[in-house]
Amino acid sequence: MAGGNFKRSSAEIIADLLSEDGVKRAREYIRSEEFKAERDRIRQNATDRLKNVSKRYRSRKRTPEAAARERQLTLRLAEVEAEAADLRIRLSELLEEEQKLRSELQEL
Repeated sequence: MAGGNFKRSSAEIIADLLSEDGVKRAREYIRSEEFKAERDRIRQNATDRLKNVSKRYRSRKRTPEAAARERQLTLRLAEVEAEAADLRIRLSELLEEEQKLRSELQEL
C-alpha cells in the first residue's frame, strides 16, 4: 500500500469513527456543563477526602512508626477482604453447581 493511500484510508477511518452517533454524543457530553460540573464535584470530593485523611493523621499525633504499622495493617485487611470476596464468589458458584446437580438427579 502506498504511503498516500494509507494516509487517506486512515483519515477516512478516523472521519468515520468521529461521525458515529455514540462518538458524537460522547464528544458533546465532554464539552457540556454537566460534565464539567461532575468533574469539579469529583475533584472537590477527592480534595475533601485528602483533607480528612490529613486531619485524621494529624489529630492523633502518631509516630511515623505507628502510622506505618497502621498502613501495613490496612493493606493486609484489604488483602483479606479481597480474598474473602473471592471465596464468596467461589462459594456461590459451587452452590449453583450443587443446585444444578440436584435438579439433574431429580430428573433421573
